[in-house]
Amino acid sequence: MKKLANFGKEIQSTISADKTITLCMLALMGFGTLMVLSTEVGKTTTSAMVMVSNCLKQVIYWFLAFACVFFMSKWFSFKRFRLIQPLGFVILFVAMLLPFAFSASGGSHAWIRLPLGFTIQPAEFLKPFMILMVASAVYRTKKKQSLAKEPKKMFRFSLIAMACFFVELIAQKDLGTLSILFVTYVMCIMVLDYPSLKKFQHWFIVLALVAIVAAILLFGVTDIGTQLIAKTPFSHVAVRIENMKNPFNDVYGDGYQPANSLYGIGSSNILGRGIGNSMRKYGYLTQAENDYILAVIIEETGIFGLGYIVFFYFVLIRRLFYFALQTSELTYKVTLVGIATYISMHFILNVGGVACLIPFTGVPLLFISNGGSSLFTVCLSIGLAQNCIRHIKNKEIE
Repeated sequence: MKKLANFGKEIQSTISADKTITLCMLALMGFGTLMVLSTEVGKTTTSAMVMVSNCLKQVIYWFLAFACVFFMSKWFSFKRFRLIQPLGFVILFVAMLLPFAFSASGGSHAWIRLPLGFTIQPAEFLKPFMILMVASAVYRTKKKQSLAKEPKKMFRFSLIAMACFFVELIAQKDLGTLSILFVTYVMCIMVLDYPSLKKFQHWFIVLALVAIVAAILLFGVTDIGTQLIAKTPFSHVAVRIENMKNPFNDVYGDGYQPANSLYGIGSSNILGRGIGNSMRKYGYLTQAENDYILAVIIEETGIFGLGYIVFFYFVLIRRLFYFALQTSELTYKVTLVGIATYISMHFILNVGGVACLIPFTGVPLLFISNGGSSLFTVCLSIGLAQNCIRHIKNKEIE
């Protein structure tokens, strides 16, 4: 009994280098599980076993998620990662090819389908791996400081790997993940204060502003961009842009999901219908437990559910940036900024897509949406953050 108690204390101390981050993770995961089970009620009209199987899935997901946090927080080190980095790249590169053996879903070949209804989305694992590649390159400069003056040589491996992954993501038509990877990668580079990177950082800011203005003109003010994309293999993106502008143009066709998302949000009457009382989950939103779960949450819990999610997301992201600013160790700074950006991008793309403020990307709401791959990868990232924070607090440098 004493050994069990000691083991429990070890787990708690390992995954709670910062208790606020752990609390936010648990608060979001707990609420997410409740709402996933609520949305699954919409499927019990065809089979009561759906609820039972999903309860079992949630138990498995929680167990594996905590295993991910514990593993990364306890045993991860950049020294070990540098040794397995090439192997990790090969495994992920091959894994990204496997979804092409299965049928497309939502216009994308992004999932590996397993028995018993389980699926794996390899692209989700690219996000923490990409952050680690950049941080590992920075870690390497501590032993070979001359690399800091040669950014191309310093980031050579990560750039080659990212180029390969980008080609695969374009082939999968998974532009949501591609956007998250690109923004996160750039943010990891922007946080570095190497003189050799100043020119790149300056020009990227200029080009980013130009790109934003061009996007507004081509896709917002005019339809030129939409018409051009419609003639490419990414015609589904053009449809999503049209749905963003007016989801009620084709309510019974391509606008079915976004229109019903807005109907659900609008029918919440600010305070919500009450947990379990959503109407849209009964077949109106076919992805109610995944990409569109926020619409069901707002419909059932109103402004309280939305406020709950926004609050814990804000606190979590703020804590990650806080520790990133506290440390002078660039390896930890890059890692924490990368994780904070990755989580922020998921939140922005999902909330914006569900509310039709931006084109829908199919990006899940981390900790909340149903799905093992996204939960495991964000928990791996949280474990990695706890690992870095523990070193920062103890003033330890690998």
